Parts: sequence; C-alpha cells; structure tokens
Amino acid sequence: MVESVACPAIRKTGAECLTAWAQLMEALVAERRPDRPVPPMAGTGAIGAVVHLLASAIEEGRDLSSMSGILADTACRPLPA
Repeated sequence: MVESVACPAIRKTGAECLTAWAQLMEALVAERRPDRPVPPMAGTGAIGAVVHLLASAIEEGRDLSSMSGILADTACRPLPA
C-alpha cells in the first residue's frame, strides 16, 4: 500500500479499504469461532501489523515475495482462532 498525504481522496479510499479488510478478518474469525467473541479493534490491529511489516521491508529494500508466510501469520495470530 502506497500512502499519499497530499491527496485526501487517496487517503480516504485507502482508509476505507483497510477498514473493510479488518472487518472481513473479524467476520471470518467470528464465523469460524462463534463461541469466542472477537475483541474490539482486533482486525484493525492485525492489519496495522501487516502494513507495518510491509513498510519496513520496503524501506529496508527486502524482497516482498519471501514475506507471504510471515504476513499471513501476522494477520491471523492476533485474532482469536
């Protein structure tokens, strides 16, 4: 995800996409484990971790193709499974 502070429309669309992604993650976990409520903001925290990992890798010049397993684990583990 490329961020732009100069364009409010891009920031708004990006925020909406991240929110939708977080809600999807929370819904999938809730569907899988209806006996355990999903904590508030759990999806947002997981997505924030993924975005941070990607940004750090880009800044350090690392190859992103090797991160798929790490990103999947990071996105799912903070949520109750």
